[in-house]
Amino acid sequence: MDEFEALRLADLEGLHQEQAAEQMNVSRQTFGRIVEAARRKVAQVLVGGLALRVEGGIVQMTEQRTFLCDQCRHTWSVPYGTGRPGECPACKGSSIHRIEQGGGPAKGRGACRRQRVGGAKS
Repeated sequence: MDEFEALRLADLEGLHQEQAAEQMNVSRQTFGRIVEAARRKVAQVLVGGLALRVEGGIVQMTEQRTFLCDQCRHTWSVPYGTGRPGECPACKGSSIHRIEQGGGPAKGRGACRRQRVGGAKS
């Protein structure tokens, strides 16, 4: 799951290693090793036509991301992993941004938190 999260942060979200390492609560060097191992495995799967199985640990998905349309002020939520909406579902406007549950701008947070032994989260 750490490798999965590292790929998501680095390759999907486009975060620099320092930012991604901070979100995962690991050092930048550790993050680099994790993401390198994950990329190697994904390359083996793609080149070799293999199956990819994601497993490990207890995973609790966070709820959903909420977006606000600047044009019509419509708000809506989408689950993590579905990509960023391209337009507002109400008015089809393209001026949209993510907001926190309380209504403020979103701060970069991971889509899942892995439960570690002893109850600490990463």
